[in-house]
Amino acid sequence: MRQGLRVAQAGAWIALALAVQLSAAPAIAGPFSRLQVLLPGETAAPGTPSGKTGTPTAQTAGVPFYATVRACDSTWTLVSTVTHTIRILSSDASASLPAAAQLVGGTGDYLVILNAGGNFTIFAHDQSDVTIPDGSSSLVRSIVLQSLEISSIPTNQTAGVPISVSITAKDPNGDVVSGFSGNVLLRQLTSFGGGRISPATVSLASGQWSGNVTVYRADETSPTTGNVSVAAEVQGHPTQSGSSNSFVVSPGPFHRVQIVAPGETPLPGSVSGITGVPASQAAGQGFTVSVYATDDYWNQVSSSHGVQVASSTDPADTPVNGSLTAGFRQFTFTLMTVGTQTLTVTDQSDGTKASMTSAGIQVIPNATDHFSFAAIASPQVAGVPVTVTARATDSSGNTVFDYNGDAVLASNAGSGTSTPSLITFVGGVWSGPVTFFGAGSSVRLSCTDFSSPARTGTSGNVVVNPATFTKLQVILPGETAKPGTADGKDGTPGNQTAGTPFPVTIRAVDAYWNVVSGIGDHVQVTSTDPFAGIPADTTLVSGQLVFQGRLYKSGTQTITVHDLTNTGITDNTSGNVTIVGGAFSRVMVLAPGESPAPGTVSGRTGAALDQSIDYAFTITALATDQWWNPVTGPTDVVHITCGDPLAQVPPDQAMVSGRADMTLKLATGGFQNISVSDATNPAKTGSTTQVRAISSGFHLEASVAPSTTRAGDFFTLTVKVKNNGGAVITEINSFVTIEVRNASGAAGRGTLLTPQFQLIQGQRSVSETYTFSEPIILVAHDDAGNAPATSNIITITPGPPAGIHLASSPAWVGGNKHGTLTAKVVDAYENGVPDRPVSFALLSGTGTLTAQDDSTDASGNARADFLSPRIQETDRIRASSGGFTQDLDVKVAYVDPTAAGGYVTNYPNPFHAGTEATTIAYKLDDLATVTLRVYTNSGSLVRRVVFDRGAPGGSPGLNNWAWDGRNGKGEVVASGGYLVLIEAQGQGGTLNVIRRKVAVVR
Repeated sequence: MRQGLRVAQAGAWIALALAVQLSAAPAIAGPFSRLQVLLPGETAAPGTPSGKTGTPTAQTAGVPFYATVRACDSTWTLVSTVTHTIRILSSDASASLPAAAQLVGGTGDYLVILNAGGNFTIFAHDQSDVTIPDGSSSLVRSIVLQSLEISSIPTNQTAGVPISVSITAKDPNGDVVSGFSGNVLLRQLTSFGGGRISPATVSLASGQWSGNVTVYRADETSPTTGNVSVAAEVQGHPTQSGSSNSFVVSPGPFHRVQIVAPGETPLPGSVSGITGVPASQAAGQGFTVSVYATDDYWNQVSSSHGVQVASSTDPADTPVNGSLTAGFRQFTFTLMTVGTQTLTVTDQSDGTKASMTSAGIQVIPNATDHFSFAAIASPQVAGVPVTVTARATDSSGNTVFDYNGDAVLASNAGSGTSTPSLITFVGGVWSGPVTFFGAGSSVRLSCTDFSSPARTGTSGNVVVNPATFTKLQVILPGETAKPGTADGKDGTPGNQTAGTPFPVTIRAVDAYWNVVSGIGDHVQVTSTDPFAGIPADTTLVSGQLVFQGRLYKSGTQTITVHDLTNTGITDNTSGNVTIVGGAFSRVMVLAPGESPAPGTVSGRTGAALDQSIDYAFTITALATDQWWNPVTGPTDVVHITCGDPLAQVPPDQAMVSGRADMTLKLATGGFQNISVSDATNPAKTGSTTQVRAISSGFHLEASVAPSTTRAGDFFTLTVKVKNNGGAVITEINSFVTIEVRNASGAAGRGTLLTPQFQLIQGQRSVSETYTFSEPIILVAHDDAGNAPATSNIITITPGPPAGIHLASSPAWVGGNKHGTLTAKVVDAYENGVPDRPVSFALLSGTGTLTAQDDSTDASGNARADFLSPRIQETDRIRASSGGFTQDLDVKVAYVDPTAAGGYVTNYPNPFHAGTEATTIAYKLDDLATVTLRVYTNSGSLVRRVVFDRGAPGGSPGLNNWAWDGRNGKGEVVASGGYLVLIEAQGQGGTLNVIRRKVAVVR
């Protein structure tokens, strides 16, 4: 019983809980069956007969509003699961309706604009389910707003003083559109155009607005009726508008001065009072600005106050002053500084009047007038770069930023004494490293462009000190020191007279030829004239020295100076100075081995060569000046005497332009004096030389020049007959034979152009060529029995390329094997030419070609690797070098194509019997009947095949037969070694018997 009571009590509590939950839950929607349309002013009321409460608010035609569509069941409860697409319709045929859109959560808001006046219904149509009836709204009134009415404004108003006005929305019947609430835009209208008004927007409520408006632009053009009005229009609907009556707006009292620059226009009543932006002005060029007296709102008023225009941003400006006339004045003002500048106008008569500063005026450079340099740090060191900046500027010193052009940069130390010499301005500026080479205490840079007339500019003075002492310099008369230039001097040495002193200047200089003071090094002085009258050594004083020097040898001479104190200092050699000899005053005789030595006591140098008794030799008589310089022109007759009483002395002979060559033959051994005198003018001083007469044997002497030449190019071979004293024996004219030997002593491998020739007056120089590239010596023999001569070594190098050869090793290549291709570039004599570019190309075939060299080696060879394919074919390969090419066909074969008859091979070997065959290839010399037998190693016959004469297998050349590894019964043979025996029987007997071992693998 108790248990039953407890169960009953528990059931009662559960029933009570369910009842509470059911009473608190919202109504559960039934199935979707209708659409509800709610308008502004209505609220959904599910469960009521109409499903909503409230009444629609009247709408203004042309003003949008939202209609809400709800998916409902039969009790107007929202069915939130419906997402159907809804289209909105209206009984106002002119209404602006939205595009169809889906419901979200069973509801949606749609923007509707009614454009006609009257009472209209809004409909909702379900496009997703046409069985759902259209929903319709309650009637909503649409009132047409035709105009806005502004209350009357008194005729006389003042700019900036509020005006009380009312604005009312009216329909076509003149009734207030009480349903209109929205924004209305206000404007001030004047005879000058629009003016400023505040507020610019007002909001109407129930079709009305009242309050204060303020207009700022004065207009007194019609003092009686006025030209100012206030206009109003519904925001977004300019046709729904209205305007006030006309009235007059006068300016307020004089409160400020206004400045207007070119490019700007006054705009009274506006916030800034100005429209437009100031135009750019050129620096240093005047322009006109206008000044006005105005009220607080920039309306112009009459005044005669004095005003001043000045710039607080341009430090180079000049303020201007003047008095206003009827509140207006124009001034011409000049800005000098490039950049953004402003102008300020102030009232000089009444300081309480507000001043005004203009907007920024962009001041641009005027036309380029000159160049300006930034200050250059001083001192500088020659050869060390320093950054220099140059600007293209106008006459006021402003940078002309649109200047782009080239200009010459130079130092006043002289042309070439600074770098760079040509610079390019970009945006009116050049900046970069400048190196001064010429030292000085007042060095300046100048910049000059290429315009006409040229624009120029000069830097300030810079001290440029010399760099470190590095070399010496010699200056001769006619030259001028030019430090900082390439060779450190200008001009050329003037001619000097032999034996006459002239000043020589020696300078200790830096790398740029600037004198380095304080140097006192000991220096050595030499000359190409070995008999020059100059100090052997001397000492510099503070980096310089001047001394008097004499040169005796006529012709071109130089003087060289060397630092003995510091061996690291570079020597210097003077320019060429021409020494002009004196008048003809002496006659000099020279024997073979002697040459003129002007300035010496004897006038000659060298030792006379010993001459062979009874063999003639040539002596030379020269006309000279007092310093023994040869003099051209004289034709005097000279007379020769000799201390050898048996000598054959030449007869007297006239000189030809100061020279006479004569033949003399000594007969008595020992030293003999030979003298010359002037037979035409005995007052001319003569001279004597001494020659030793000997009776020793003769020998040949051979030499070649140059020491290196190319194959086929000419070189000179000289062969002489001399005695032991080194004198040429001019009376021997023997035939000479030339033998060529290489450096190892073996016979030369080339061809000499002229291997035989005859000597003329004891000597001969011939032009030779040689064809083989190798070092050689030439051995000379003559038919007079004189001792042979061996020349110096001459190295013959390859000539220019004349062709290319291509070869393969081996000549044919087996399948999938490597071969080496060698290209050789050769000259016209087949010598390999080294260091020539070579390329290889596979023209046809499927092999792989890989170049190993791209140029020839010392032998003229370049190589490539060729990997043959696995098939038999012929691959064509090309080698190229310069304009030369050579093609080569490389055969890829399993059988040697060059093998003779009786050759046999097979492939593959070993082979897998039963699954593959091996090809037995053999070559025959002629037509034959061929019997091919296959034996085991024990001698058992496995297979026998006969090939008829002339048929495949019995033809001359290569024949093939494929053995599949089966015996005569068709059975696959066992693994092991087998012997193939091939007998070829010709008409006259056996041609070939060929054997081949074959391996079988199972």
